[in-house]
Amino acid sequence: MKQSIRALYGGSFDPPHFGHQFLIHYLLESGLVDEVRIIPCNDHPLGKSLSSFPDRASWCEALVKPFGGRAVVDTVEAELPIPSFSYQTAEALAASFPDDQLYWVIGADAAAQLDQWMESQRLMAVAPLIVVGRQGEHEHPDQLPLAMPNISSSEIRDRLAKGQSISGLVPKRVSAILEKSWPSN
Repeated sequence: MKQSIRALYGGSFDPPHFGHQFLIHYLLESGLVDEVRIIPCNDHPLGKSLSSFPDRASWCEALVKPFGGRAVVDTVEAELPIPSFSYQTAEALAASFPDDQLYWVIGADAAAQLDQWMESQRLMAVAPLIVVGRQGEHEHPDQLPLAMPNISSSEIRDRLAKGQSISGLVPKRVSAILEKSWPSN
């Protein structure tokens, strides 16, 4: 059996947007990985308030639909203790894919704070990092040679709360679900 190279892309995805989709496309089409596993966090370790896990998983399903199975939503964190830390998620997936090479996708801003992460060395031992930069933000010496669009989930949540358009920030499939189900609608 051929070894697969899988990117583990964890996050809140509250909601997912074009920046997330752009990165998935880049990871797959650059040949860096064979598959991207989108992993919505079940409960944020720092107590960040999140939309429901089922809603975020559903939005992520809409996000990955165009990739024809090369990007999948993995709800492994729903089965892990709360709070779930990234190293636990990576170890659980390594047990599920023992013959594959795993990489953890992380923003340059988060990479700069890895010393504050729970068991970051265990995470990197199981899944070395793929570091991604964002426009105008943190630089990391090992980051990919691209900058992500300046789109944030918090901006999208703010626009939804105010009844403003989110056109151009999220894919149509995600927007259709959000506009029907967002709490203020």
